[in-house]
Amino acid sequence: MSDVQAAAKAEFERFDTDGNGRISAEEIRKVNEAMGTDGLSDAEIEGAIAAADSDGDGLIGLDEFVALIGGGKHERA
Repeated sequence: MSDVQAAAKAEFERFDTDGNGRISAEEIRKVNEAMGTDGLSDAEIEGAIAAADSDGDGLIGLDEFVALIGGGKHERA
């Protein structure tokens, strides 16, 4: 696993608070709150999920997360 992939996986795991391998809008909100910032608005969170959600399940999996933060390149992490 490359350093970039390892960093992406670590960041994904920080957001995946229930450990189910997928990130929900609620998990993103919780991380924003834990960081003590307002962070993204609900509309921005929903937009990011919609942009990254390639399988249409309303959640972001690791591959989708890597593609989102990597500018759209799908890499297997």
